[in-house]
Amino acid sequence: MTQKVLTPKEAVARLASYCATSEHAPLELLRKLQRWGIEGDEAKEIVEQLKAEGFVDERRFAVAFVRDKYRFNGWGPLRLRDELRRLRVPSRYIDEALAELEDGEHSSPREQVQTMLRKKLRTLPPSLEKRKVKDRLMRYGLYRGYEYEDVREAVGYLMEEDEI
Repeated sequence: MTQKVLTPKEAVARLASYCATSEHAPLELLRKLQRWGIEGDEAKEIVEQLKAEGFVDERRFAVAFVRDKYRFNGWGPLRLRDELRRLRVPSRYIDEALAELEDGEHSSPREQVQTMLRKKLRTLPPSLEKRKVKDRLMRYGLYRGYEYEDVREAVGYLMEEDEI
């Protein structure tokens, strides 16, 4: 199945509609344009036009991305930073978004990792050795992007509470 190649004007209209519904990184838009057969300078010009018209804003995207992935996916600061870097969001916007996360109404990463590990613990088989449970919780917390010390502290707390 071949996809119809869009004209630049059609692409701008489609992307404007797409960006009006949710925040998107410029890299995501460039990839979408590439799938539509628009590449190179022409694609970059379209993204710049959308930025100028206010449809695309990397700072807004970073804040929304951090807020949503932290709240709904349980990602920690390290994973959030890595994912935003993959999307080529400038460091200053990443730092601002993560700072808002710490200052905002959300629970702190330490509280978040403890809650997340408690939920994960309920999914592990009760017959599992304590050492293996601890290892799995550590791996899970680190994979989710939390600081080693925060994960270690949360696992230690769960062990003290005899939940493990």
